[in-house]
Amino acid sequence: MTLRELAFKLSCELKAGGDRHGDQEITGAAGMEQATATQLTFLANPKYTHKVKDTHAGAILVSQPIEGLQTPQLISDNPYLDFSRALALFYQPPRPDPGVHATAVIAATSTSLPRPMVKTKPCPSTPSPASERIRT
Repeated sequence: MTLRELAFKLSCELKAGGDRHGDQEITGAAGMEQATATQLTFLANPKYTHKVKDTHAGAILVSQPIEGLQTPQLISDNPYLDFSRALALFYQPPRPDPGVHATAVIAATSTSLPRPMVKTKPCPSTPSPASERIRT
């Protein structure tokens, strides 16, 4: 997504830096030292302000604008919270490969049930064994 779209989704003010602008593509989020030119990072603790000049991040979440910084800034009331929200926007859960794995085996003695069904119980106080949840 573009930096402008990200700023909108996080309800942050965008302050472009240098030759970078709101149409820049942001593909993820990472820590200040690990971030690349297409990733967002953040500064929540002023103690680490000195590290900002060395980041390769495409943009940085900050609580106050940092004058002279060439990296685009997203001005946030809470950079730490907005960084976690950005992580959620970019997170892609792992997806298993479709199909049956080449090493999958079924025991020769296995049998299949004609109509397996999961039996549900309203809010049990203790989990029931699997044998109670399956009926044929």
